Amino acid sequence: MKGWTIALALAAVSLLPLHAGEAARTNLALHRPITGSAICKPGEEASKAVNGLLASKTHDKFCSLQRPAWLRIDLQSERTLHGFTLKHAQAGGEAAAMNTRAFALSVSRDGVSWRQVAKVDDNVEGVSVHRIAATRARYVRLDVSQPAQDAADPATRIYELEAW
Repeated sequence: MKGWTIALALAAVSLLPLHAGEAARTNLALHRPITGSAICKPGEEASKAVNGLLASKTHDKFCSLQRPAWLRIDLQSERTLHGFTLKHAQAGGEAAAMNTRAFALSVSRDGVSWRQVAKVDDNVEGVSVHRIAATRARYVRLDVSQPAQDAADPATRIYELEAW
């Protein structure tokens, strides 16, 4: 019974609002259509970045050796976005040195005209959270300019890209 109590408490915490007056986070990108740059190997397709899983280093990540690497999500309808959560290499059990270092997030209503809403040049975290002013968009794009902490490491590793 104790295990159930902990599980229910954790579930309740995940539904808490970000700040007073804000809605609870719902991952609007979960299982949505996604495309991306060329993959490292079969099994590391763009769809892994929106599948909601962090199962292992080899099964649930998007990986690309292309520079710059990119992901593009179609939310399938215009939504109000408040931010993004990126789960980098360390979130999936890989070394912190493999966390994405530099990237930008952009949004679009039509998939043609894009507006950058977040830019990070010095990330070291395994999970990074990016709050933005409420904005309407149908499409989300992640552009990775430095895929890891070491500039010589060519692989972008994204376990999840959440939009909320």
